[in-house]
Amino acid sequence: MKNQKYVFVRVGFILSVFLLLLNVVSAQKKTAPPRPSQTSDTVRVVQIKKTNTFYYKTIDSVTQLQILSGNVEVWQGGTKFFADSVVYNEKTNYMQAYGNVHINESDSVNIYSQYLQYDGTKKLATFRDKVKLSDGNSTLYTDEMDYDMNGKVGSYKDGGRIESKQTTLYSKQGFYYADIKDVYFIGNVKMSDPEVALASDSLLYNTSSQVATFIAPTTIKSGNSIINTREGYYDLKFKKAKFGARSRMQDSTSTMIADDFAFDDKTGYGEAKGNVQYKDTAQGALLFSNRVFFNKTNKNFLATEKPVMVVVQNKDSIYIAADTIYSGLMKDLAQFKDGYIRAFDTVKGTKLLKVDSLISKDSSQQLQQDIAVTDSIAPVSVKDSVVAPVVTAKPILKKDSIVDNKPPPLKTKPTLVRSDSSNLLPKDSNAVAIADTVFQRKRSKAETDTLRFITAFRHVRIYNDSLQAVADSLFYSGVDSVFQLFHDPIAWSKGSQITGDTIYIFTENKKPKRMYVFENGMLVQSVKENAEFFNQIKGRTINGFFVDGELNYVNAKGTAESIYYAQDDDSAYIGMNRTTADMIDMFFKKRSPQKVKYTSSVKGTTYPIRQLPAEQKKLQNFKWLESKRPKNKLELFL
Repeated sequence: MKNQKYVFVRVGFILSVFLLLLNVVSAQKKTAPPRPSQTSDTVRVVQIKKTNTFYYKTIDSVTQLQILSGNVEVWQGGTKFFADSVVYNEKTNYMQAYGNVHINESDSVNIYSQYLQYDGTKKLATFRDKVKLSDGNSTLYTDEMDYDMNGKVGSYKDGGRIESKQTTLYSKQGFYYADIKDVYFIGNVKMSDPEVALASDSLLYNTSSQVATFIAPTTIKSGNSIINTREGYYDLKFKKAKFGARSRMQDSTSTMIADDFAFDDKTGYGEAKGNVQYKDTAQGALLFSNRVFFNKTNKNFLATEKPVMVVVQNKDSIYIAADTIYSGLMKDLAQFKDGYIRAFDTVKGTKLLKVDSLISKDSSQQLQQDIAVTDSIAPVSVKDSVVAPVVTAKPILKKDSIVDNKPPPLKTKPTLVRSDSSNLLPKDSNAVAIADTVFQRKRSKAETDTLRFITAFRHVRIYNDSLQAVADSLFYSGVDSVFQLFHDPIAWSKGSQITGDTIYIFTENKKPKRMYVFENGMLVQSVKENAEFFNQIKGRTINGFFVDGELNYVNAKGTAESIYYAQDDDSAYIGMNRTTADMIDMFFKKRSPQKVKYTSSVKGTTYPIRQLPAEQKKLQNFKWLESKRPKNKLELFL
């Protein structure tokens, strides 16, 4: 028995020495010995892989801590933990790490901090002090972050920022989803980028695609533009965006609102859809449409789907409706070449529009020639033409100035005056003043570059309290404030209707000041609807002038013809005069002819009112087109 006891003691001693040597060797290899419980579940259990120093510390009968210090490396499944020192409770599977903490998760996410609390069972980590999370695309910085290893979701509550290449996003709270690279920012969200700045209450951002998705009211500054939206996205990589929920885009000179926006910041091209409203504050212009292609950089747009453009003024704005409206700055007008609009030929699916009417024979080039050579307001002698639309209080009547077949003498107007009347009108008349100050005023290049032009195509309709018009196509220049109407245009001013192959309407302060009709011009006035009486004047070209929106003077040239109805002092119609001449000048007061002047080759006949031949009451190609006249501005939106 005694020898047997000695054997057991000796064996125990040898075993103790072996275990001591084993611990020394393990410490020299800087690797902690594996625990039996640690090999049972490599997913949930923390494995100590490497450390400089390792020892156990017993707190109480149920708590024993493992203390690791110096180049500590700990694993749990595919997650690796690094730190200067670690305290690990094997029983609770709970760990605390201190100093230069680093977690690498599946080689895709790296998290850094100075302190870590980690629940190995729930796989929940709390990082504090100089927290940094990097996924290869961006880096998250914050002072404290919780991270769920199971769902791979990180969150912070006391402010954090993400830096992705040249983009920085900040928010009060945030959630980072490592699997899909999404960050959900909440509270006082701000984003800065060399080309884009953003502010919002909530934002979703993908660090891989660099796409910011808006889920709350958001303000975006891109270049000179400020965008307000609460729905959509912005691609920071490709500089493309799409917004919904009635977004607004504005800069120093314009504002656009629409149900949906899509645009490319690199090119400036974009599209707006759904009840689009555009306001050019610099030019005093408005646009309403259901679809608009635009360029933010060039300030031009192409509007389709019931567009209506408004040239704004205080009391009497001009409304323009058409199937298609295009508008841009005058400095870009050179893009109109070979009869095509090229401003939007980069937008996929946008059909190029022909504007050959703008460069046809009856366009501005011919107008300049006609005005320079034949315009009656040019400085000419009194014998050749009336030089101003001025009505004298008491019209001059000479015995030798009455043409043959004159109407019965009247106590009041109209008066027929021959072209040799020397004291008809003063030479410094309104017409010359208008030509010098309005139509021929030169503008600086800086001024013309910022002014806008408008082109409209198919079913053009214009409404203004002073003037209405319809045509197939239109061109308007902000430089000279001229509306050019092409292909069977019709214009109405109060009780007057004007037709011709092409009509130019000169405006001043948005009101009609002068009208020029060339080729087949005709002016018609309804004077007695029930009897179908119409004052008419016809010529190859017609020049008309307005005073306060009322037609004041008309000059017709080139085989000119006229029909007008004479009235007595009681406004009773007593006769009709039909006359032809090389040129006819007609003056109006209160929409009625007050004076008529014929020049060269005058032939005329006067008919008593009760003996009017039916075939003589209308000039050739007469048409009364009142049914086509826009009655109010609201019908242009239908």
